[in-house]
Amino acid sequence: MGLANEHGAHITAVYTIAPMKPSTSFMGYIPPEFVEQTREQEKKSADTTIKLFKELVERADISCSTIIEEGYAIDILSQYALSSDLVVVSQMDADEVSDSPYLYLNDELVVASPTPVLVIPYAGSFRDFGRHVLVGWNNTREAARAIQVAIPFLTKAEKVTLLNINPQSDLTNENARILQFLDRHGVKADLKSGHWKDISVGSALLDSLVDLSADMIVMGAYGHSRIREMILGGATKEVLEQMTAPVLFAH
Repeated sequence: MGLANEHGAHITAVYTIAPMKPSTSFMGYIPPEFVEQTREQEKKSADTTIKLFKELVERADISCSTIIEEGYAIDILSQYALSSDLVVVSQMDADEVSDSPYLYLNDELVVASPTPVLVIPYAGSFRDFGRHVLVGWNNTREAARAIQVAIPFLTKAEKVTLLNINPQSDLTNENARILQFLDRHGVKADLKSGHWKDISVGSALLDSLVDLSADMIVMGAYGHSRIREMILGGATKEVLEQMTAPVLFAH
């Protein structure tokens, strides 16, 4: 809510309820009355959550609308993202039972969403972030897209650092152009380039977040195919799982 206040934004809060259909399963027949009871419990939980949310935004004097919709979360969120500037979601906790149905939601969302996705870590408090923004920069379409959509954050930051991890070629000219682009938007950024041996790009980025005392990451999502990164590993998947600060993803 602090983010909405800072940017004068309207919040559309979306609560999704997974589809519930009476059917057979590996456990046998599921009685329709059980399905209906579960649906009612979900609706009560949704109503309670939305009520608490409305109370919070009213106290903060923030414009908002609320939606409760039954269906697959990825489809619903992607649809509402079409008329939004930013999607904000929480990182999923693999040890939390209630998060288990949604463990791969964010992996899918950062690719499916037509707008950037801001993921907030489940552990910690992040009411004030974005003073020092660390940007993963490697002269790719995804990295450029991430910088472009992050301009509202970058212009408000006290410090912006572009980090080029393990460059495979000389990016002198490309680095100069992206710094000029940022300068034209009123963003004075530093650029750091380095090679990290024996650790992944995701780990290097997360380590640099701590080393440089940054409090937010901006990065392109799934420069390689999502399937390839899910199988072989990749920076997006690693950061989604191990993030320690809010991360703005763009694909």
